[in-house]
Amino acid sequence: MTLEKKHCFTPVNQGNEDYRVSKVIENESGYYPLGKANLNDPFEMDKFIGNYDHAKSICDEWNKHLGVSQDEELRIVASSMGGRNE
Repeated sequence: MTLEKKHCFTPVNQGNEDYRVSKVIENESGYYPLGKANLNDPFEMDKFIGNYDHAKSICDEWNKHLGVSQDEELRIVASSMGGRNE
């Protein structure tokens, strides 16, 4: 039996005023940005990008369902910046 690593969702700046909802896995370097299912479909809406408040509200709601507090989110994000891969 393998245990799933703890994860959370956090807004990541896209280098401008846009933020993207991204999945962060505890103790894994980096993050996984969420996006459109089909990047070539001009009619598909990318609902995972917007201003900070939009992205943060999605992250907060999903983290709440995961049982991840804001403090826990920060801890998981910090653990992803250490470069450790387990």
